[in-house]
Amino acid sequence: MSIRFRTSSAMLLAGMTLFSAALAAETSEKPCETDLCRSVRQSWTTVRQDASDATRWTKKESVKGWDATKDGTTKAAHWTGRESEKGWKATKAGTKDAAHDTAAWTRKAAHDVSQWGTDKTPDTAKTGQDQ
Repeated sequence: MSIRFRTSSAMLLAGMTLFSAALAAETSEKPCETDLCRSVRQSWTTVRQDASDATRWTKKESVKGWDATKDGTTKAAHWTGRESEKGWKATKAGTKDAAHDTAAWTRKAAHDVSQWGTDKTPDTAKTGQDQ
């Protein structure tokens, strides 16, 4: 029985292969003209067209997005440059002011220290030395 099954299975497979090949040859020559076939073809055409439209739209939007990103990055870089320059100028000016204040304080402190022991020295300085 298994021999018959194998033989009949092989025959069945060979027949299906020949039939599907014949069907494929026949369908490639003559398209299906039923309402269902036309509906499927129209739907597929619509799907392909919509996919193409979606692809074009996606590409256009991604280009716009990339352009906006590049533009935004450029603006951000310019803004950062301006702000950092302002900050650097303020730091330089602050350092300069601090240096001038330090120099003035140092001169005043040196002048005050040099006055110790003279007649212009305050009483607190004299009493501090006398004790």
